[in-house]
Amino acid sequence: MPKQILFSVRHDHTLIGLFEDEKLVELFLDRPDQESSVGNIYIGKVTKILENIQSAFVDLGIGKDGFLPGDDAFTGDRPRGRGKKPTIQSRLKNGQTIAVQVQKDEIADKGKKLSMDLSLPGRYLVLMPYHKKTNISKRISDKDERKRLQEILEGIKGSEGLGWIVRTSSEGVVKKELERDARDLIKKWQSIQKEIDRCKKPTLIHTELTPIEQVLRDHYSKDFNAILVDNLRVKQHIDRFIRSLSPMRFIQRKVTEYLEPDRLMERYGFRRELQKALDRRVWLKSGGYLIIEEAETLTAIDVNTGKTTKSGDQQKTLRQTNIEAAEEIARQLRLRSIGGIIVIDFIDMKTKRDNNQVMQILQKGLNADKAASDVTTFSEIGLVQITRQRTGESLALLLSEECPHCKGSGRILTHHSD
Repeated sequence: MPKQILFSVRHDHTLIGLFEDEKLVELFLDRPDQESSVGNIYIGKVTKILENIQSAFVDLGIGKDGFLPGDDAFTGDRPRGRGKKPTIQSRLKNGQTIAVQVQKDEIADKGKKLSMDLSLPGRYLVLMPYHKKTNISKRISDKDERKRLQEILEGIKGSEGLGWIVRTSSEGVVKKELERDARDLIKKWQSIQKEIDRCKKPTLIHTELTPIEQVLRDHYSKDFNAILVDNLRVKQHIDRFIRSLSPMRFIQRKVTEYLEPDRLMERYGFRRELQKALDRRVWLKSGGYLIIEEAETLTAIDVNTGKTTKSGDQQKTLRQTNIEAAEEIARQLRLRSIGGIIVIDFIDMKTKRDNNQVMQILQKGLNADKAASDVTTFSEIGLVQITRQRTGESLALLLSEECPHCKGSGRILTHHSD
């Protein structure tokens, strides 16, 4: 399957698109005027403990205090079992200096959401410095491979007493590259530890990668056949970043530059795909279609037969429409960055076998998604529910704004979609 990453630089932002089989499957937006703080680590000072809601406010030295929920005011494993959970006032006190990591950016009058349980993501691994165990991605199912990965991490010098999450991308990766990734993360953590010991006032001590760098770290692999860029400055930045990541040196020769931005946008139908990704209606090959309704509490997806012919075997037609819908829904969730609760109303089918086939197709599509998700089987009334990890703002929020006339469901493109 041909895969590419496209970087299209506009006047005040960069659009980053992941393409598979010439279809846009994921989109990211890098806006220097709205830099995210997610992943940044600060030395903070507790300014107020709210016992009634078991949370605290933390001064980060940047203006508005951050918000630390009680459940995130732990380092390492959370207390489990039926015993009484320690209160936040028993763990923190006003004026105390703590290291915290940003989990969510501030929204409106709400400050940044924080956690004391720090983590450092790498290409193949995530270092959890306050944990002790190694957790291997559930998507790596081969027992021998899981054992191999466990043994590699146990043998890494300097990893004693540290916890690890082994990412799905580590499957099949040679020992040398995994060790290099682990050593880089350990070195980074040692540097952060020195800053934690040294700093006594609220300050930033670790900055997460930029969106461009995160996409390369988290998504690019040997399966991609090209990186396409339409700006020399961004191309040079990508080249430098790739050179800094030893495990990824093999991809440097695949970077291609397009000097004409409009050609890049048009050749891959980037602009057309963006417009389609904001439409409520998504057409399927068979003539059926999806209606996707995003709301604050959940997203509802309705599957319809539409233009599908009614002649011939009707059950076969309904099954085929649902199969196409299952494939497309998995793609749309990634593309639109839809998180939280998603409820799907498939077309009713008579046999359990048909239902199982549709569920298998849906699960296969979700397995290709880096965001974690849980999916239920068909309910008695034919509904399927997905709970998908939120990885950022939805595409609709990033690239559109509420219609100033109807103030309802109508949305218009902002200039960031150009």
